[in-house]
Amino acid sequence: MKSRNNNESAYLLSYLNNVLMPASYEFFPLLEKNQVRLHHAFSFNSIVTHAIDYMVFIAKMMGTASRAQFIREFDEKYYVQGSQHINNKFRLLDAINNSFKHVELDATRYPDLINTYGELSIHSLKEHDGKVFFAMPNYRFDYCRVVLKPVAATFDCGLETPEDILKFVNGDICGCVQHGNFCYEYEPHDAIDRMIDYCNPVCLDCGEDEENCDCPTFLYAGKRGEFAPDQDPAFDFDNVMSNISGSKF
Repeated sequence: MKSRNNNESAYLLSYLNNVLMPASYEFFPLLEKNQVRLHHAFSFNSIVTHAIDYMVFIAKMMGTASRAQFIREFDEKYYVQGSQHINNKFRLLDAINNSFKHVELDATRYPDLINTYGELSIHSLKEHDGKVFFAMPNYRFDYCRVVLKPVAATFDCGLETPEDILKFVNGDICGCVQHGNFCYEYEPHDAIDRMIDYCNPVCLDCGEDEENCDCPTFLYAGKRGEFAPDQDPAFDFDNVMSNISGSKF
C-alpha cells in the first residue's frame, strides 16, 4: 500500500509541475490585466479541481471516508488567512466544476452549498468586463480573485517529493495561504519593509490594493463587502519610525 501511495503521489506531483503550475502562469497574467473570459475561468477551474481528484484518491487509500469529508477537512486546513466571507473555497470550486461537467449538479453531494448559495449551475459564473463573477441572488464576487487565485496558490508551496505530497494531503505541511506580503513576525531591522507593507496593504478577500479592490461592490449573504486591508494590528508609527531612523545603511 505504501508503494502505491508513493506512485499516486508521484503522479500528482507530476500533474502539479507539468499541468497546474504552467496553467497558472498563463492564467494569472490574464487575471492581472482583467482579460479573463468565461472559458478561461472554467478551464482553469477544471485543471485545479483535477488536482483535488488526485488528492481524494490518495486520501481514500489512507482511510478517508468520502470525497465530501476530505474536501471539507482540506478547506479547514488550507484556508485563506484573514478571508472574511468565503471560507469554503475548495468545496465551492468542486461544486462549480461538477456543474460544468454535468447537466445538473448532484444536489446530494453539496446540500450545504446549495442551501447557502442557491441552485448552483454553469450559469453561476458570469463574465463582465474581463472579469468572471460568481453571481447568485445573495452573492456576487470576483470568482477568479476570491476563489481560484488563493486555491491555486495553495499548491504552489515547494512540494518536491512524493513524500511531500503525502504530507500535503494529510495537511501536515504548507497550511494556509494569504494575499500580499504581510508578515506577523517583524524584527526591528525590518522596519522599512514593515512601513512599506503597512502603507501598501492589499485586501484580505481579493488580494487587490485599495485603488483596484472591487469588494465594496461585492455581495455576501445579501451584505456589501468592503476593502479589508492586510495591515499589522500591532503597528506603531513612532516605534517603527524610530527603528527606521536608527537603521544603518
